[in-house]
Amino acid sequence: MSDGFDAIEVRANGVRFHCVSAGTGPLVLLVHGFPERWFSWRAQLSALAAAGYRAVAPDLRGYGLSEKPASGYEITNLAKDVASLVRALGEDRGVVVGHDWGGAITWEAASRHPDAVARFAVLNCPHPEVMRRTFLRSSAQLRRSWYMFAFLLPWLPERLLSRDGGAVLEAMFRDMAVDRANFTAEHVAPFRESVARAADITPMLAYYRRARRRAATPWTVAPYPVIEQPGLLLWAEEDKALGLELLAPHTRVARNLRIERIPGCGHFVQQEQPDAVNAHLLRWLRETAGAG
Repeated sequence: MSDGFDAIEVRANGVRFHCVSAGTGPLVLLVHGFPERWFSWRAQLSALAAAGYRAVAPDLRGYGLSEKPASGYEITNLAKDVASLVRALGEDRGVVVGHDWGGAITWEAASRHPDAVARFAVLNCPHPEVMRRTFLRSSAQLRRSWYMFAFLLPWLPERLLSRDGGAVLEAMFRDMAVDRANFTAEHVAPFRESVARAADITPMLAYYRRARRRAATPWTVAPYPVIEQPGLLLWAEEDKALGLELLAPHTRVARNLRIERIPGCGHFVQQEQPDAVNAHLLRWLRETAGAG
């Protein structure tokens, strides 16, 4: 594979995952969000490998070249995917870094599987409990999250997202960005390929649809323990989907959490400002080495 990356197939939690790996050293697992795949971490794969880490970015369950089972899209099971991937990659524990839906999965994995997650970093995604409480209190955040409710409709989101070979994705990435330089047609092509067929989008939207069912029965969700492992929350300040009011409550869900803000940047932060993300991430990794 080009760029010094290796493509590998890993079986974890009963699912075959397509992964891209770079470097050797302590494991850093990079977990993408919607509507992305491993390619969204290309800049972090290179930077982490150069800094002496083994960086691995999977296509998540239902995405890209990974297996697309009909079930298993509850966040509790997605967190098991992450914990199982760490072990399938030959490690007892690893660092997990997630963005967007990958961030939600990272919060869940750090909470429910601390034996597999030694340290964690989340980019522009709130802890599930913070998100739930903010939905109840903030009409502004509800308006920002309109697309989540649109994704609950049957067949129509698949039809719209796949139309013209996923052309809407290119417009979406560019609309969400402050600096559009890293969202050219070439940069977005791998994501468009993933949504070119409506049938390939249904597993991706299953994340939202299963989350809606869970939200409708909050009494079935086990209380979240306070996370003890060292954590980093990176937040692009110009995120159109997730407001800055989501930041403050995180001091209550993670005991050893560093919060850093990235100004002048939109939601897809690791692609829009890769140098800033890499600098924050590598500094935090150095300063927390040996912890967790």
